Amino acid sequence: MAFEFLDINGIWAPLLNFVIGLSATLIIAYLINRTLRIRISKVVEGNPSLTTSYMFIRRLVLAIIILIGVVSATFAAFPELGASIASIFVAAGFASIVVGLAAQSTLSNIFAGMTISIFQPIRIGEAVMFKNEFCFVEDIKLMHTVLRTWDNRRLMVPNSSLQNEVIVNYTREDPTKLTPVLVSISYESDLNKAMQIMVDVAKRHPDSLPVGDLPKVQVMELGDSGITLRLLSRAKDQPSSFGMARDLLREIKKEFDANGIDIAYQRRYLIVDPKLRKLLEESILKPKPRRASRKKSEQPGSEAEPGEQNKQE
Repeated sequence: MAFEFLDINGIWAPLLNFVIGLSATLIIAYLINRTLRIRISKVVEGNPSLTTSYMFIRRLVLAIIILIGVVSATFAAFPELGASIASIFVAAGFASIVVGLAAQSTLSNIFAGMTISIFQPIRIGEAVMFKNEFCFVEDIKLMHTVLRTWDNRRLMVPNSSLQNEVIVNYTREDPTKLTPVLVSISYESDLNKAMQIMVDVAKRHPDSLPVGDLPKVQVMELGDSGITLRLLSRAKDQPSSFGMARDLLREIKKEFDANGIDIAYQRRYLIVDPKLRKLLEESILKPKPRRASRKKSEQPGSEAEPGEQNKQE
């Protein structure tokens, strides 16, 4: 008959079963995701270090549930596909190898993400240095990690690449950071006074932590143009360290200007050979002979005007 395709026991029954199975899978995944999110938030409040692991585990569980649900719904609705797929993989062994090689990077990223989440070389919210970029770890997903740079850019780094790179972690164990500030003063300036000014400025800054003998100033170099001093203080974390260094430079410049301390700048001194110097001094100091001025009428070849001749007579 022309309307045979509308038979519920024909094509539409398996398709309906597949849609129902897929819908049930998504509903179950949603409920599990919501339950895990509530439970994880309660656990993380007491131990924030578990945030990274729990978030990755939640996503991994959801991915597995969705994969199992989709596969189950497919084979339950279309049982004849099982034998067909098996025969296809047996007949196309080379194709399966190609697919396996193509999925190698995907699997490596997933396993790298699992390794990062379990051993936690970095955690969500930590400040790190990745390939000369100062970043904050924003999220660790199944395939990649999201790093937020200091200027609010997002680096999407594959987990396998992140696992193979050397990362500087500014937050782990001790988030405080030593903050060096280099300033050069002229040789004519009062060295001890300049060093004391720098220490006092650092002590007044709200982000400077008085740890041990810090802040302190050391003479680092006697350069061509001046004396290089290094102010060493400690900030509570990396972002505070950057801002504190800028503030200290500004305040040190103000205090130096108020106390007569000169910032060093490039100078060049010429050493002249003594003989050449003597010749230069003689040429400068030797008086020039004065020429006798002659009257215009006494100059040879000049004739006096008639009026002037009468006066002379």
